[in-house]
Amino acid sequence: MGRRLVKTRNQLSFKLTAVIVALLLPVVSIADTVEVPFGTRVFIELDQEVISKKKKNREGSFVKAHVWRDVVVDGKTVAEAGTPVMVKISHIKSAKVAGIKGHVELEAMLVTGIDGTDLMLTGGYDQAGKGRMALSITLAAVVFVPLIFIKGKQAKLHPGTIFDAMVANRTDVEVPDAAPRKIKLGTIKPLEVVVLYDILEQLGEKKPKNLPLQVRTYGTPTDSARITHVNEQKIKPIQLELGTFESVGENAFVATANADLKALGKHFTPGYNQFTVEAAGETDVVMLDIEL
Repeated sequence: MGRRLVKTRNQLSFKLTAVIVALLLPVVSIADTVEVPFGTRVFIELDQEVISKKKKNREGSFVKAHVWRDVVVDGKTVAEAGTPVMVKISHIKSAKVAGIKGHVELEAMLVTGIDGTDLMLTGGYDQAGKGRMALSITLAAVVFVPLIFIKGKQAKLHPGTIFDAMVANRTDVEVPDAAPRKIKLGTIKPLEVVVLYDILEQLGEKKPKNLPLQVRTYGTPTDSARITHVNEQKIKPIQLELGTFESVGENAFVATANADLKALGKHFTPGYNQFTVEAAGETDVVMLDIEL
């Protein structure tokens, strides 16, 4: 009887020890390796003002900025929105007399991936070699006179300025092995608005008066659409000039539209801009994929 009792106590002691050891062991999380390719786009938002006065800012000094929205590769987030980004002033020129304007360039250096890996970056604000550069210059001439790049004035980049950079080298990042994203079949956006860049680019050096858009609705076509917000700030609504809607499938309708670029441009800031279109009680946020 005594031996059985001792044996039972030993078994209980062994089991308790095993449970305690299991609780103390670190939790091993399963992760996937995602290859972040060269050229992956990273949108960055400034957290501080940068002005071309050399007494306030100097070439080589760093400025505060963060990832504007999640960097996603193959459906998985490799760098989260809000993550600090190392950005430095690569060139600065103060405004001079005789109407010489100031100039500022920012260079993105690196951002930390979701697993702590450094993602080296290249590019930044006002860097050469960007897509749609000619179009950027054309639009800037339209929407920024007389807003910021005024003759003889200092160049200013305000907090909230959004610009882009890209990953400079192929880099592996470990991401949590999350459950597959659930897709609701048959769920569609009731309103979709896109910028018709091809039409803009066909204008060449001509200054566009309107921003060409395509409006897609589902269910029934709308007879009115307007822009209500720019960069998340409410504005006096800008009515869109809508064309005739055409059926492009079951319950789907498409029409071209124009937005007064001068009225819209008054609310733009340097970098990338977004605006909200409202129609028939639905909204869609459109990003102007041109860095001004």
